[in-house]
Amino acid sequence: MAGMLLAPPLLLVEAWRTRSHRYRHLLLTAFFAVYGATIGIAYDPTGAGADGVRHLLKVYIHYGDLAFDDFLRELWEILTFQVGTSPNKDVYIHVISYFVGGVLGVPALFFFVVGAVYGYFFSGSMLIIFRDWGKARLPLITLFLIANFFLLKNIEGVNTVRTWTGLWVLVYGSLQYYRTRRLRYLVLMAMPPFIHVGYFVMALPAYAVLIFGSRVSLYAVLFILSSTTTLISPGSFVEVASTTERGVSSVNSYYREETASAEQVLAQTSGNRIWFVLAKLNVQRWALNVFIYTLLVCGVLTLTMNAYERWIASIGLLTLTLSNSLWFMYAIHNRAWTIGAVFLGAAFIMIRLRVADRFKVPRGKSLYQLGMVSSAVLFVPYFAYNLSLFLDFPSFFLLGAPFTVWLDPSVNLTIKEALRALIYGIL
Repeated sequence: MAGMLLAPPLLLVEAWRTRSHRYRHLLLTAFFAVYGATIGIAYDPTGAGADGVRHLLKVYIHYGDLAFDDFLRELWEILTFQVGTSPNKDVYIHVISYFVGGVLGVPALFFFVVGAVYGYFFSGSMLIIFRDWGKARLPLITLFLIANFFLLKNIEGVNTVRTWTGLWVLVYGSLQYYRTRRLRYLVLMAMPPFIHVGYFVMALPAYAVLIFGSRVSLYAVLFILSSTTTLISPGSFVEVASTTERGVSSVNSYYREETASAEQVLAQTSGNRIWFVLAKLNVQRWALNVFIYTLLVCGVLTLTMNAYERWIASIGLLTLTLSNSLWFMYAIHNRAWTIGAVFLGAAFIMIRLRVADRFKVPRGKSLYQLGMVSSAVLFVPYFAYNLSLFLDFPSFFLLGAPFTVWLDPSVNLTIKEALRALIYGIL
């Protein structure tokens, strides 16, 4: 293990080679922990840059000298949805920030802990979703769609600390609960709202499926209706959400009265690469809609799935319905779309890998092929956009000698920065 930590990619090699599920999970979690310990995010007193920069700054300036009584008082304010003195408004980040900054007194460990937690649930989810990988020989279009699913919210999600950690806790809890029916995974499914307050809304579809069952056809109808009409009144939602201090604050941050026009988006993204512009124009939403309608019309979501996959697909469809319905809440609208896409993508991958070479389209094979190709083509800009984000934060020293960053953080540079330096050096 020590040698692997000197060259972290060896953790991935060993994870691929081992036959032990638990050991593989441990190795992948260790890789994410090292990723967090070397992430291209550093202390910056201005707080400028990515979300992670601001989260790390709060650990340094607020939690280092925070008394335990003040920690508990702020925790209570967070739990009761008050706008208190804590710079963080979620239980998860408040506790981690105090642990590394106040208890350990080493704020630099913040992303090591965050990376380990994120990695545990992300890798655990992936190991379940891809458990039948060795059995399958898949067409290139299907492989591309699977790769796109992997990039939807990957290692890059560590930067935001809360939002996408909450996603993978919800995914892992759901996958494990419907597989084992053990109570501890039901408890895990209830945790995302304490990781990010937005999951009090965004996790509602998962809880609704838990109560009302895996009714794929019903949720598909609701999804189609939500794409064409308003199912939730903006005024009523805002009124309910504004019943607490924190609710008022969140609504003010998230609410929007109208969607930016295509002309406005083009003006705001002028000079950017084409895939960035197309991603901001939400071409990926069209791609996902084509994907879903193809699976529905061709019977894949209704006739090919087993009971386990129906539960996961149901959460995806209902979460996408929520996303469509909350178009007026910008952040929830976008995040719920990603959550729904992840759940639906997970269900599709499990179907394709389970049946492997025996996969047959229940009806309309030609239509299915056309739909998959069309969806893949529309997903290309989003794939390129996410691939670019994928390289934003991993440190060059994640490839080897990560201790260099720990000894001298000033020498750290991301893989993307190293590639740019190499290219410009050659040119």
